[in-house]
Amino acid sequence: MRTLGLLTLMLWSLTHAVLAAEDHREERVHFKVGTEGATVKGRIEGRGDIDYILGAKAGQRMSLTLHADHPQLYFNVLPPGSEEALFVGSTSGDHFEGSLPKSGDYRIRVYLMRAAARRHEAASYRLDIRIEGETRAQSPEYGGDYADGLAGGPDFWEVTGLAPGDTLNLRIGPSTGDRVVGELDAGDVVRNFGCGRVSGQRWCQVAGPGDPGSEGWVAGRYLRESSYEP
Repeated sequence: MRTLGLLTLMLWSLTHAVLAAEDHREERVHFKVGTEGATVKGRIEGRGDIDYILGAKAGQRMSLTLHADHPQLYFNVLPPGSEEALFVGSTSGDHFEGSLPKSGDYRIRVYLMRAAARRHEAASYRLDIRIEGETRAQSPEYGGDYADGLAGGPDFWEVTGLAPGDTLNLRIGPSTGDRVVGELDAGDVVRNFGCGRVSGQRWCQVAGPGDPGSEGWVAGRYLRESSYEP
């Protein structure tokens, strides 16, 4: 009997752990190339919550607006590496706007208040996300994760949009007046070191995936997200 009771307890604990894991979800937000915003939609039931993760840089300005069909659905904003929210929706409302204190992955946690969650109520929502501000890269060391270039860019770009026979100039700086240090062909894959706007045009600092010595700047309009994996 004692063995049966212990087995029952173990099965209950395992089931409870699985259900708890299913209550929390994570989803990384990617902005389309050349944009500074995105909209995500979802539905939450009961005790479930979801973290929307996106990379940003210190000093950029984040704007978030939640549209929900339930009055007790809120979101919190968690800074990189911390569970201490810098914005709490249940006390501050459905809109956040402010400068970001540090670089890294921010989490936007959407959830139902405890009373509604206990009653297993459900809510559908739309979350509008926008990040603005100059993000010109500061020549980081080669390596690491550069997915946060220009508010959520990818780790790797692919060269695209060139006329037949043309190449993309790789320059020493983010300007057509800067010296050309190399050329890229259509289809070439490069690592994203970060992008920024200079004189109204998007420029990206890149390098060949296996050749950090090939680093330079290219016009961002000729880049699209690549599925390359090192």
